Amino acid sequence: MTRWYSERKRDHYYKEAKRQGYRARSAFKLLQIQKRYGILKKGGVVIDLGASPGGWSQIAARYASMVIAVDLQPMKSIEGVVFIQGDMTEEETLNKIRSYASEVDAVISDASPNISGNYTMDQARSVWLCQNALKIAKEFLREGGNFLCKIFEGEDYPEFLQEVRQNFRMVKPHAPQASRKQSSEIYIVAKGFRKKY
Repeated sequence: MTRWYSERKRDHYYKEAKRQGYRARSAFKLLQIQKRYGILKKGGVVIDLGASPGGWSQIAARYASMVIAVDLQPMKSIEGVVFIQGDMTEEETLNKIRSYASEVDAVISDASPNISGNYTMDQARSVWLCQNALKIAKEFLREGGNFLCKIFEGEDYPEFLQEVRQNFRMVKPHAPQASRKQSSEIYIVAKGFRKKY
């Protein structure tokens, strides 16, 4: 019964994404997080990591004056979105981001590792991506800015959560309704960046 229900729910968001013209069902996760926490500010500048195919960028572009989207995979253009095809862990990609903005209002990351099926390895890679997203947030966020990242729960998760807490005034782990019930992913919502000069 539960399996059937969650499959159906998953289908619901997939169909809704198609119906409403979103590129991915993950758009609903960001919408739900935004409704609850107000991560995105009107007229702000946003860095969207792991952006392709563009579900989150579509939502962010509704609020932001500019979205800088980054992904290894190509992404079709979206109005109000600058796309950088590159690896967010490499200096060359960071230099490209720097050419567009020195300070931003939010850094959001829905980046996910290529799933190998070995959970310990996948979880460690997920944390590594989040650490890189946090590094980008520490460089680019203005004082009081916001950070959001997807992470797989596991042994490295508490330590990473602690690191986020040291840099932001409000930190909440959150599972949006649009997440699959059986999924081990969770989103870390962080508001009020404390800039260290």
